Amino acid sequence: MPVSPSIAAALPVPSQRPLYRLVENRTTFGGHDVELAIYDTLRPAERVALKADHPLYCGMVTGVKHIHTAQGEVFPFVPQESLVLAPGEEIWIDFPGASDAAPTTCLTIGVEEDKVRDLVARFNDTMQRHDGAWAVPDARVAHFGNTASVEQLLATLTRLFTENPPFRDALIDLNVSELLLRMLQTQARALLLGQTAMLATQNSLAAAVQHVRDNLHRPIEVAEVAGAACMSVSSLYRYFRNELGMTPLAFIHREQMQEARRQLTDVQRSVTEVSFALGFRSVSHFIRLFQRHIGTTPKQYQLGLVRPSGPDARA
Repeated sequence: MPVSPSIAAALPVPSQRPLYRLVENRTTFGGHDVELAIYDTLRPAERVALKADHPLYCGMVTGVKHIHTAQGEVFPFVPQESLVLAPGEEIWIDFPGASDAAPTTCLTIGVEEDKVRDLVARFNDTMQRHDGAWAVPDARVAHFGNTASVEQLLATLTRLFTENPPFRDALIDLNVSELLLRMLQTQARALLLGQTAMLATQNSLAAAVQHVRDNLHRPIEVAEVAGAACMSVSSLYRYFRNELGMTPLAFIHREQMQEARRQLTDVQRSVTEVSFALGFRSVSHFIRLFQRHIGTTPKQYQLGLVRPSGPDARA
């Protein structure tokens, strides 16, 4: 029977995994923002559904499963392999050879999306991309073989969840972060980036731009734009300078002023109304910013008394 020896050795003994069901009996161990579940199956079964609301890692321990995806793919899933599901993705599982003598056992690790988002931000911070390498994929399921380091990592995580050692939560956090990093280095990278970063179109920079344009009705902080792009503030500044030739703050101001120009074409609207509609707390600050970008005051622009001559005058 196929088996993943290091993970199998780390599992709690069967008496600590009481069987209430013969198909997909589930034993769970909780962490701070992560959950480990062990599934034991002792009878053949077909088309058993599996779905999660968060990114879900699956690792086989013993036996064989046949996986059916919503996209029509069918493939065997065996020990020393990994499966990663996007949030909301459903698969169906066959257990062709499960029995008392040869149980099918797997483990899953469910991770909150915020945790994955934080790791992706760190990953973005160290991996530059200028040519679409971070494009949003269509992948919903990633299936790949494990390296020896991933196998050992899974065994370590299993022991941490089930044995309750000192500093358990901190150690789980470190090891789950490493597991996610390993996943980002495999076929699961595109899936995790695409599903948890919530990118707008083609990459993180596009998400930052879209976030600004979607929120021109209120004050916008650079830190929140970085969060929307799943990168650190320093990386956001670097990418804006490299790709757009300006800082994130300058881009926010430019977009605000272009929206101000559009709103000021309604001569019934006052400068104060437009200022507040764009989230400015100070009308005088709005006027100074408008004049710097457009080359005239908002009121003069609205009345058409002065021809705009600033850097954005023909935008």
